[in-house]
Amino acid sequence: MVTRRRWFSVALPALAVRPAESRAHPSRALRERIRQAVEQVEVVDSHEHILPEQERVRQAVDFFTLAGHYAINDVISAGLAPEATSAKGLTAEERWRAFEPHWRHARFTGYGQALRIAIRDIYGFDEINAATLPKINEAIARRNRPGLYGYVLKERARIRYAVLDDYWNAAPVRPDPEFFVLARKFDRFILPATAKDVAELEKLTGVSIASLNGLKQAMERSFAQSLEAGMVAVKSTIAYNRELRFAEASEQAAAADFLRLMRGEVRLPEGFRARIERPLRALEDHMFHHLMRLAEAHRLPVQIHTGLLAGNGAYLANTDPTLLNNLFFLYPRLTFDLFHIGYPYHDQVAALAKLFPNVCIDFCWAHIISPTVARRALSEFLDAVPINKILGFGGDYRYPELTYGHLVIARRNIVEVLADKVEEGFCDEDEAAEIARLLLADNAARLFPRRS
Repeated sequence: MVTRRRWFSVALPALAVRPAESRAHPSRALRERIRQAVEQVEVVDSHEHILPEQERVRQAVDFFTLAGHYAINDVISAGLAPEATSAKGLTAEERWRAFEPHWRHARFTGYGQALRIAIRDIYGFDEINAATLPKINEAIARRNRPGLYGYVLKERARIRYAVLDDYWNAAPVRPDPEFFVLARKFDRFILPATAKDVAELEKLTGVSIASLNGLKQAMERSFAQSLEAGMVAVKSTIAYNRELRFAEASEQAAAADFLRLMRGEVRLPEGFRARIERPLRALEDHMFHHLMRLAEAHRLPVQIHTGLLAGNGAYLANTDPTLLNNLFFLYPRLTFDLFHIGYPYHDQVAALAKLFPNVCIDFCWAHIISPTVARRALSEFLDAVPINKILGFGGDYRYPELTYGHLVIARRNIVEVLADKVEEGFCDEDEAAEIARLLLADNAARLFPRRS
């Protein structure tokens, strides 16, 4: 008889057999054991934008600061005028009067849930209303001091480390190694639109850019600087600017585009047409492939934004992950980490991850886009995709309190899905614990290891 290989030599204590009295509610008892096992996992977070702590604690932070990341987008979607809470000179009470009627309709979304959980668990308020708002703001101000990140990210969230996209830094900066490893974006080298943009790249890298070859050398210099700063992944959010299909443009065509750019011969489209009409497409495509070759040469995974775009209003079709299909053939040694489960294209992402050994699925942002969709998608992914290719959590926030709130939802989702899978006979409880550790820690740690 073949003995099933155990990935853990010792079963987790949380999954030990419980006394007979717990059998009265087997489903509840099962969920509690799995919850304890999931809570024990120290998370490796695949994606964040969290500000350096010293910068955060210098800022005046209040409830509206925290609501300003993601939750505000749903409040605007519910009807709030975008400028209603940001106008200078408004008191907190005036801002709340504008915010509250629309917040009532948005507070149940995933974004709203994460904010409410953060206010409840970190700051101790079950209700957010006109009466509690001043006290909430006082509590946020009191805790806004050095040590905040250790308390929230380490003590409360139990995050071992997170992959940080520091999009606010044009040049690479090594992040605090206690909390972060570094992902870097090079979209600015792919999407220059004017000669001024090129001049800024020259200033950034110290490389003279008089030709396509100079632009490539500047990207290479920035890439090398990023490696020196500890880069563990390449990141692209180019779907915010254009669609994700990157043709194999020739060097001749790209060089011609570069000359047109430098001569000022390119008329840039405006509004939503800028997301569709790309007058420098050959240059963009060629430079994107140059970046892929750099990542491949240095064996770095590539994180790509797919699916839903942040904010209010977007050209969603640009983000369809199937547009990337040719890349998975062209760069078989590259690992592609497809962000946000591609929502609403999550079925397509699952098919791509099933077909290609070099494609992974990332749940960053997904648990708060829609907790219900994330649960359903995870259940389906476990049926369709090898479990070493699913990254279960990335907070995708600027503020650690909100990352904590997101992680509460993510852990809850994973518990529910795994408990259902055990009840269905998909796996046993030990295997559920193994899956949880892969989803929340081991898969991300393998792709994005800490480097000395």
